[in-house]
Amino acid sequence: MDIAGHIERTRTKAFYELLVERLGTNSWEVRKNAYLRRIRDKESKINIKAPIEPQLFSPAEDDIDWYILASYLAHDFIHSDSTYSSRRIYPYAMAIGSVADQLRDVPYVNAVLDKMLANNNKPETQLFELLTAAFYLKNGYDVSFIPENSIVWPDGKTKKSPDMLVRFGNIEFYVECKRADKQTRYAKTEEKAWAEIWADLSRHMLNVAPWKIVDLIFHEQLENVKPEEVIKAVDLTLRSKAGMLRVNSISVEIKSIDKKELKSHYRNFSVKANSPQHELLVFGNMDSNEKRSIATVANKIIRPGTSEDILNIFVKGVAKCVGAQWRCDHEISLSRRSKHFKSLLNDAVKQIPPDRDGVVHILFETCDGIKIEELRRDKNKLNISSYDASETTILGVFLHSVNYYPFNDNYEWAETVEDFGRVPDLMKIFPKQSLMLASEPTLGIDNITHWEQDKAVRK
Repeated sequence: MDIAGHIERTRTKAFYELLVERLGTNSWEVRKNAYLRRIRDKESKINIKAPIEPQLFSPAEDDIDWYILASYLAHDFIHSDSTYSSRRIYPYAMAIGSVADQLRDVPYVNAVLDKMLANNNKPETQLFELLTAAFYLKNGYDVSFIPENSIVWPDGKTKKSPDMLVRFGNIEFYVECKRADKQTRYAKTEEKAWAEIWADLSRHMLNVAPWKIVDLIFHEQLENVKPEEVIKAVDLTLRSKAGMLRVNSISVEIKSIDKKELKSHYRNFSVKANSPQHELLVFGNMDSNEKRSIATVANKIIRPGTSEDILNIFVKGVAKCVGAQWRCDHEISLSRRSKHFKSLLNDAVKQIPPDRDGVVHILFETCDGIKIEELRRDKNKLNISSYDASETTILGVFLHSVNYYPFNDNYEWAETVEDFGRVPDLMKIFPKQSLMLASEPTLGIDNITHWEQDKAVRK
């Protein structure tokens, strides 16, 4: 293992040890074994004649046991992985793990850990609190978590408390963290509608158009689109000479998979199912800003490693394969997916007592594509810039937007930090680094967001 890999492993394992130490080794063994049984039960019933992707175990993103398990598997079990999910977890694990020893000494940190480890349905709330505490520690601050409802406000009432108090020399202020949901409720409903469409469309394409990719733009809300409408539009496009067609509210473009290249690769190598490498072979590129689906019928599957390995299904030879890339440009879809964060800011401000300075951090993922983030940024600029904080002592709010980029054999992360301050140069309160996901001081690029960088690469 090279030096960089060793450092990554050390930090990831430090995160793992921090959580297991608090949970208890015996308790973790029970929970780990239960999780492993779920994986093995799901993946013991693979039907080789059916598309492999929907038959794979897909880790839930709201299960803290998966965060711990992914950190446990990292670097040590090379065949056991759920790549798209684990590459989203590693940056958090390393950022927190890099100061795990300091975090252990932060007052009341155990209450945060206990709440997260209770396996509730939103562990990322506390994960973000730990990430923020780690961020301030790396910037030289003393940090103390605040027990819930423990502060008496100037009016004599006890109200919901901010998350932490931080100090740097003579500087002292409260910090409140708000973790936005990964996707809006509308976006989740839209993806559910797509899953129903793809279930029928992929079966149809495997029969009539194997080795094809369909690029779909929905000009109507997906909840109003029936699978048979999409199938009809695809069939009409397949018969057209141009390979492109708009049928009512659906624009379709048909492309071919590089079957020769894909087959050649599979003759020499097996490929992990549902992985960035397979996405590269099917689409010719990887793009975290696009919504994509693949249906693969394997000639054979293998499970490398030992009987202890899990999530280790590899495809050896492909009988048939189809793919789809989709988006919706309907006005309601664009509006509801690009939700701004004024309401989160307002909730955060209400938790900061008016007799002390306070700062708010909001973190969100940019997983709905470039267009959505352009719209969201405009909304945030309008709504947060005009927020009336005149009766508060809040210094400002920081928006941390993040995205993850799994690659063929590695991954990257990106973070954009935007500040809305009542005082000039608010970003200077972070003397060493302004990126939360960084494990050490990291140079950023000024005056451009990561989705703007992604857009520029496409041109």
